[in-house]
Amino acid sequence: MVLLFCLSLCMVTFWQRHNNMVRWCSSAPIYPLMLIDHLLKVGGSSNGNNSISRRSGSEGENEIIIKNKCLAREVREAMSTGFNQSGVYIHMKEKTLLRDMDNVRLNIYYEPSDPKSKSVTVHLPPLPKGSQIQNLAMSSLPDLENDDWAVAIKLSVSRLRLYRHKDLRWIDIKTTHGHESICPYSSLMYSKKDQRFYTPSPGCKYLCSFGLNFKEKDKPEYDHICKKDLPQYMLYELEQMNSYTRTNHLVESPAGEQFLISWYYGDGFESDTVVQKTKRFLVFKVNQRSDTGWKDMYYTEDIGDLCIFLGHGEALCVPASSSPGLKPNCIYFVGHNFGVYDITTQTCTLFYTEEGPLRSTAFPYWPHPFSLTPT
Repeated sequence: MVLLFCLSLCMVTFWQRHNNMVRWCSSAPIYPLMLIDHLLKVGGSSNGNNSISRRSGSEGENEIIIKNKCLAREVREAMSTGFNQSGVYIHMKEKTLLRDMDNVRLNIYYEPSDPKSKSVTVHLPPLPKGSQIQNLAMSSLPDLENDDWAVAIKLSVSRLRLYRHKDLRWIDIKTTHGHESICPYSSLMYSKKDQRFYTPSPGCKYLCSFGLNFKEKDKPEYDHICKKDLPQYMLYELEQMNSYTRTNHLVESPAGEQFLISWYYGDGFESDTVVQKTKRFLVFKVNQRSDTGWKDMYYTEDIGDLCIFLGHGEALCVPASSSPGLKPNCIYFVGHNFGVYDITTQTCTLFYTEEGPLRSTAFPYWPHPFSLTPT
């Protein structure tokens, strides 16, 4: 009862503040995604305030326009905080602290949930000048006293590098496999179940993977992908979606279930300006064939109590019941747009300001890579 009272008080205080158009912003809420859930439920309703409105686009598209700048900032922070559930922060080292101005250096900062534990800051070895890091994944949280954790990065030139804390250097991973390589704008993830890093190939015909003990002269493995159970109506829609840009992202639930997410986005017009706009997602549940290197992927519109996060850093999959405000069977995404996609109804809700799509430039940021070139 105490928890329910606190949550109700939090939402009442928030909505009263925005109904009265108060000009200051609150401190970060304990459950930031309650704000997103509230906007999805009441955005644009006739509740007497003018800070938000709703408009419908084409079939399966909704747009919530956030007119209050303070509220827009809180939505941006709520979405970004929702992605960062582990307390890990990744940033480029300050230029003034770089010993070699031709290199790019990254820090990984970890703030433990236990207040008695000390925070950990890890300085990764430098990367060549002009490096553009498109995606980063970790085998576990950084621990200076544990030599087994590893970090893999995906560069914008479709190159992979692996850092093991016990080796203290980057290992270059060559990813050419016949006519296949890795997709430049699809994400890299780590599977705790398989203890391997994965990233899709262009066209998503293969999954490129490598383990924690990968050595300089080793070659990554490639698993064939076979997509199944696509409904008949979807085959026609896929032809229409060929004009869209697609990125693919593998994600793993806490129980070890793996899902492949195809993210489609294309050009749209906002105030006579061409912008990238998320169109839809396709979700496939992964089933590994035990006797071959094939991975069967079954189309699904129901992932149960789970919800998926795509955007900053590594893709996440968590139970919706793990945090107030999360909606099951949904994809929360940050890329060209901030938004929520309902897998069951195939409805895409995008967040806008009066200037255009709500967006961010925080690192890492994809589908398009964020340049880490020192300035």
